[in-house]
Amino acid sequence: MIQSMLNRALTWAGLILGLVALGLQFSISIPAYMANGMSLPAALVQFFSFFTILTNIAITLIYLSALAGWSWLNWFRTPKTRAMMTGVMMLVMIFYHVLLRPVWEPQGLFLVCDYLLHYATPILFALWWGLTQRHGTVDYPDAPSMLVPPLIYLAYVMARGALTNAYPYPTLNAFELGYGQVAINVVLVAVGLSILYLITIGIDRALARRRAAIS
Repeated sequence: MIQSMLNRALTWAGLILGLVALGLQFSISIPAYMANGMSLPAALVQFFSFFTILTNIAITLIYLSALAGWSWLNWFRTPKTRAMMTGVMMLVMIFYHVLLRPVWEPQGLFLVCDYLLHYATPILFALWWGLTQRHGTVDYPDAPSMLVPPLIYLAYVMARGALTNAYPYPTLNAFELGYGQVAINVVLVAVGLSILYLITIGIDRALARRRAAIS
């Protein structure tokens, strides 16, 4: 009973936090883009080109999938998807803290959104996944397939960047860095994400053994 209440409380907390953070970021970003000369469609494309935005949408849908029985959310219910997003959100937090925060100085509500989307949501999702989810069904051979969604995102932003010279992150800016340096950056991030996946799977299996020993 207590565990069920904790699960539901954490799920609702994650859903509400995700909706508030994404809604606030949307409400301040779109007007800012348009004030800088973008049309509304271009501003929307720009907003939804950020990995942070897309991954936070994904974990918000995961919370929703735990509360609603809609069939279109089935992919978000699978243990592999939820473990994958745990590793991805840790990457979002680390990447921002190490590479973006030193060169980006947001103010006001932009700063609030940055902390919500890069720190609060990844940490809460990791806690939710560790404390509420069934563990032991994800294994190390699953790690390579977990790289597919991030690679699809990479293909999209690089294709868009080649057409528009607009890149969501400095590390992917082939116009300024050249494709050789971008390739090196991508490999380094992919290696880092792979390590995070392996750590996540290791934790998943350890939690499964712990629960089996307790029961």
